[in-house]
Amino acid sequence: MPPSKKKKKSAKKGSSKRGNAAAAASPSNAPRSNDEIIGNTWRTGVMKKQVIRELNEALAYEATSDKRKEILDKIISLDGVSVGETGATDASLMPLTYESEPMINYAPPKRFMLTVGKTAPFYIDKKFHGRPVNMLANAGYDGDILEGAKRWRGNEPTYHLMLPNLSMGNKCTIYLGECYLDKEDPLLFAQAFAKGISSFDWPDSFAIHQCPFCCKMAQPCKDKSKKESIEEASYIMIIQNIMQFMFSGGRKSIQKIHRGLPRLCCKDCFGKNLIPEPGKGDDHTYPGILQHGIFSNAAKGLVSKQVEKVSEGKTIEKVRPSAYSLFGMYKKCGMIAAVDEVIYINQKAEMEMIAPMLGLSIGKKPTSIKEAMAEKAEGERCHEVD
Repeated sequence: MPPSKKKKKSAKKGSSKRGNAAAAASPSNAPRSNDEIIGNTWRTGVMKKQVIRELNEALAYEATSDKRKEILDKIISLDGVSVGETGATDASLMPLTYESEPMINYAPPKRFMLTVGKTAPFYIDKKFHGRPVNMLANAGYDGDILEGAKRWRGNEPTYHLMLPNLSMGNKCTIYLGECYLDKEDPLLFAQAFAKGISSFDWPDSFAIHQCPFCCKMAQPCKDKSKKESIEEASYIMIIQNIMQFMFSGGRKSIQKIHRGLPRLCCKDCFGKNLIPEPGKGDDHTYPGILQHGIFSNAAKGLVSKQVEKVSEGKTIEKVRPSAYSLFGMYKKCGMIAAVDEVIYINQKAEMEMIAPMLGLSIGKKPTSIKEAMAEKAEGERCHEVD
């Protein structure tokens, strides 16, 4: 429900902007949706202080809302319940948060969830992926992602997290590293994941802020000039590749579409659940893994060029980026293309088995978001005619 624009008679002129932003997050007046708050700024990329303020107020409201309290209580009550071979609670018992319908119905009776629970032991799988040849040939990349794909040589490690409920057997949950949440990051993420960008049903951008383990909401740094403030707002970023099926050609053709969703994990939750394997190196332990984020590996060269001066006694490995900067480096360094290549190869083999059973053909090449949107619209028109 939009915040009221009516002013009290005693209100002073010039105070409406801050008042409206506060009203958006008051208990008696729920905030507007993220897409209503950002408007068309996802097209323009404009960063308005009023929008940043209102979105941060909405995030604060979300963190303490009655709905959030119910989710947190549910997560606590499920800890240790119905534990499977992985040591994690069955995904079907997890509370629904920002999951979209295609995620919930991805592969019935299994759910493709945004939550793994407070106890979800996982291993790190260190991989070296070659050049993304299929992605370069057919994925329709442009901008930073295209340049990153060209730059990728496969001599840097990619850390896959074998997280139950998130990995879906494709090993496509990726570790990026430690970061802090800046006040501008919620807006940047909301713009990057705005509903208007895609005709597919993806989770709200606030899903990025929700810890996959405990479901607490990441909050921005209050004062990034203070070390303790940055530490309080520090999280571990992973990429969860969420997927859905796309039908086209009058529902005669089927293809999987995926999207990499950044997730901010509480450091305590991440460290508690990582199963250490010290014999494989400190990058398979916690906190050792914190020194092996993409800023110290795949994106190190790019970071070195952008950071003109690093404080004395620090190295690039110890630079803690903002959350959105870290996500941006995932695209710029080419790792996103390398991961897309792995997912494409795995999915192609899987779909070649499944599609014939359903009497369907499969897409012959990776599909860009632009192409997928066009094919989806065409498929829906054909379906209506049929």
